[in-house]
Amino acid sequence: MDQSVRDILTAADRLGEWEFPSDGDDYKSLWADLDALVPQLEALVGFSLDVDRNVQDASFLTDVGLLDSRYYDRKTGTGAICYIFSFRFSNFSRLFTLHGAEWESRFDELRLGECRQLLEQHNFTYVPANALDCDYSGVNGPDN
Repeated sequence: MDQSVRDILTAADRLGEWEFPSDGDDYKSLWADLDALVPQLEALVGFSLDVDRNVQDASFLTDVGLLDSRYYDRKTGTGAICYIFSFRFSNFSRLFTLHGAEWESRFDELRLGECRQLLEQHNFTYVPANALDCDYSGVNGPDN
């Protein structure tokens, strides 16, 4: 893992907090900011985006992205959750990454670089997804 990414992750860590921050105000503020940014992201990519408000994985807060209609029927709300791309937001420190099946091949077409810049202008910090596949124990240590 690159040292600059390690520094970002370490700065976001909170001792004794693994899944989500204990400060509920940060959480509420983050949702309000995301809700305000979704229309701007939609304008850039040219599609209505889905916001997952029911994440059942403690490792992240939400995905904001474009579900693949080959697998998911938006009208009925049924099918497999497979994103063409999503911005995956952490529960901690306004971190985000790009995620999904086609984000790399459609990066320019979907204007994802401009979306990333927009998010960064609103104090979100990008972390490359491949860096998140590296070993990292953080302030809580490897055995906690």
